[in-house]
Amino acid sequence: MIETVPKKNDRTMRIQYLFTDFVKTGTTRTSGLRIDTDGDVTTWPKQAAKKYGGQVPPTQTFDALKAKPEYTHTMLVEPGQGTGKDDVVQMAYEPFVKLTFPSPYTSPNTGRVSVGFLAGRWDTAAYLFNKTGGGNPKKKGGAALPLVATLPYSAQSGAPERAVAQHLRDAHTKPGDTKPVNASKAVPGFDLKHTLHRLQHDGDRVKANRRAAIATCVKYWGADYATSVPGVPRECDEYPFASTYEGAAQSKYDQTKPKDNFSARPLPKADNGAGGSILKIFMDRNRILDGFSSGDDIDAYVVSIS
Repeated sequence: MIETVPKKNDRTMRIQYLFTDFVKTGTTRTSGLRIDTDGDVTTWPKQAAKKYGGQVPPTQTFDALKAKPEYTHTMLVEPGQGTGKDDVVQMAYEPFVKLTFPSPYTSPNTGRVSVGFLAGRWDTAAYLFNKTGGGNPKKKGGAALPLVATLPYSAQSGAPERAVAQHLRDAHTKPGDTKPVNASKAVPGFDLKHTLHRLQHDGDRVKANRRAAIATCVKYWGADYATSVPGVPRECDEYPFASTYEGAAQSKYDQTKPKDNFSARPLPKADNGAGGSILKIFMDRNRILDGFSSGDDIDAYVVSIS
């Protein structure tokens, strides 16, 4: 089964069923082997109304499925049925098959057998595209697959964000060379066990992250860090990003987190701007939501440096 969201301005999810690798040997009675396909769908909140389209594979014989092996099922949930500021509805989809053998044969398993697991999500986040639905409130927002997306940065020569990528790579691989000084520094964001989470709804916390990073740049490079290199205007770059829950002020908001577990460094303004643009495009294209809702982990991402 393949799950996709074909259009970014459409809340429709498409689930494609593909039956493959049909092999018949000798006189096997495949014309009498019946295959039932269905799926269990659960949403949170449970009362969210689902609209279906297309076709779940009907009960077919082996031979019939071999002749027509593809089916497409669609699903959407309209806005206004979710939770939190982003109106989030989450979905789990578990497909099953059941085999019925032709007489006089008996099936080794007479029940429904799970053949996979899919998940999806709908939202109406005002900071992402299609926030108005083109004037139609029932079409605003979008759908997404809850995967941990990877933000790509390049440290290669000529890459506009090169200095940012080098900074992030140093923070990850050579934390002892970064500021502030912290012998135990281990920044998150480079593996699935230590992900980053978008910080969108708490503007004061974003500002606190920025203040902590700028204070570090001033402490180690001086109050004139932005202009101290002639001809190269600079900005204070921070990692984890100020727009994450893991930003420089994290320990202020979560006392279980270590202090100074971040890196700040003056970088050329052009590189820093390019890195910020890539981050924004990444957030939009992957429909990254504010990372937490009512304390629950909603969205996460990681960084890759090439």
